[in-house]
Amino acid sequence: MPETDNSHIKLGLRVKKSKEHPLGWQYVSALPKDKACIIALPGSSADNSRKANGFAKMIQETLDDKTLPIYSVEYDYGNRLFRIDREALLARYGQEDKTGTFIKYVKEEDKTYIPQYIRELYAQTIAPRLRDDSNNRTSVKQAAQRLNMLVFANHCQGSTVAFQLERLMEADMQQLGYPEKTRDYLFKQLHNISVAPVTPYGISKTSTCKFVSLDDDVAMSVHTPQIQHILRRKREHQRFMEGIRGNETERRAGNKPFSMQFTMFCPTGNETVFAVNNMYPAEIQQDPDYEGIEHTFSPYSDKEDDDRTKQGDVMSRTFRAVLNQTARHAKQNESEFTEMPNLSQNPALASLFKIAKNNRYNFITAETALMKARRGRNK
Repeated sequence: MPETDNSHIKLGLRVKKSKEHPLGWQYVSALPKDKACIIALPGSSADNSRKANGFAKMIQETLDDKTLPIYSVEYDYGNRLFRIDREALLARYGQEDKTGTFIKYVKEEDKTYIPQYIRELYAQTIAPRLRDDSNNRTSVKQAAQRLNMLVFANHCQGSTVAFQLERLMEADMQQLGYPEKTRDYLFKQLHNISVAPVTPYGISKTSTCKFVSLDDDVAMSVHTPQIQHILRRKREHQRFMEGIRGNETERRAGNKPFSMQFTMFCPTGNETVFAVNNMYPAEIQQDPDYEGIEHTFSPYSDKEDDDRTKQGDVMSRTFRAVLNQTARHAKQNESEFTEMPNLSQNPALASLFKIAKNNRYNFITAETALMKARRGRNK
């Protein structure tokens, strides 16, 4: 262990307001292992019950079914510095920001360490669903059904916590004696939906959907070759647009070096990333009253927002549709075990997936006339 770890976590359930629970928030020791629920893992600032409950409320307001239990967490980092822990996790997979503020504080042993508060959360949420009443491993079918009843809805630091839970699950399943193929199968029965994630790409084994704005500097601090390629193309696009501002002939010529639209890419077969250039136009982002708005959760969860870009509206629709479909699936598994169908074939999502897939080529790989000309000059 890198140092003494006195971090802890508190798990709570959103309930009706009462004298006993004036916030509509009740602390619990663990999840019931045979009930469907949403586990809302908030951003790093959720260090009290009011903030934890506030994030749970946002998730609940996004759901069509308001009866589904919503749990959330209150972080107590103790002497842990979550930014260093997060950077250490990225460094473990070679995706850290080598020029960032916190990487210089990361020690080698930090890269493999999982903080105590996350280990506590694992014991309260996932571990019981892998075990029978005698604390031995349960059947594959029962474990799969129980895991399908869990939906993790994460924002920023919540996505980092969810990824660490996945690492704990791997070790736990090995200790319980589940074979490798069974472990891979059970991972896919657990669903993570992350907004503005700060986690490694192409590593997750759970069924994961990520939603990210390329104007979100925090989420874009994860360094992979593909992300860096996209960001370079984005900067080139911005320089090009500044160079032709006011020149309608050039603007209509279509020689933009980057097509910035709602799109998706899949680092692995079970990890889908939905991306947009921005959720809000530049003038909104530059307003001091909206500083950091691209990294906040509400642009994705709010149904109506007159300030959002068109692609931001599509992103929001997709996030809400994915969350609701996954929540319905979790509820269905209370009565009968079913694996999650392909989301891209769901009637509520098919058109959104089609838009994203059609945009994918231009978003990542298209070579425009300007790029071709530049390549010709460099020969």
